[in-house]
Amino acid sequence: MKLGIIIAVILIGIIGIEESFAKESKIPNWILDVYDFWAEKKISDAELINAVKFLNEKSILPLVLQKEYDYKSNFLLTILHNDFVYEENSCNDGWYVTGYFIPVESDYSSYAIEIKIDDQFFEYDYDFVDSVKREGWGKTNNGNYLGWYSNEFHLNEVPLDNFGNTLKVGTIAIDPLSYELGSKIFISSLIEPWNEIIFTANDVGESVKNKHIDVFTGEGIEAEKETFRITSYNNSACFIDE
Repeated sequence: MKLGIIIAVILIGIIGIEESFAKESKIPNWILDVYDFWAEKKISDAELINAVKFLNEKSILPLVLQKEYDYKSNFLLTILHNDFVYEENSCNDGWYVTGYFIPVESDYSSYAIEIKIDDQFFEYDYDFVDSVKREGWGKTNNGNYLGWYSNEFHLNEVPLDNFGNTLKVGTIAIDPLSYELGSKIFISSLIEPWNEIIFTANDVGESVKNKHIDVFTGEGIEAEKETFRITSYNNSACFIDE
């Protein structure tokens, strides 16, 4: 049933592909439908990846990244690569950029510790738990997500931002006392491909104050590497009107 939905969406999109790509570098709505199915948990990660691989191999959806990276992250970054317009006077320098990610328990191998969640005890890798306490969320070997906030551990089917929304690549945390939440921000001074992405300021963080932007980079070791790559001072950030 799910696979049939994906195939139908792809076929409809291919039939109207010339019209869909009439505006260069815009992502067609039918491709965004595939993303919506995944975001709403109507299709699995594996089904999303298979669809993206097909679209990429057929040159229907050239992915943004030119280096080896997982298909899901490639796709999530690609759909954020749109033609927004911004005025030069909406840009300003002096921004400190950092990154945060979701650690994956299978990437760790120290020793098991027991933690309490809602009056139940669970065992997780010690280094994984330590990383979760720094980053906010982590993906467990069981496939759910371990969160740390309000000085307590929590379990959920998806990782959440500070407002209870699903955390997605392209989200950034800013200081809500200084800048408006929901803002679209383009950071031209970042390294590729992050310098081509329009971020949405949908998250906050205790350490994110004043001209500090914290970029969510995704899940796992590759995402962690990206947090180190993008950490930098004196970046130029542009606030965008869609």
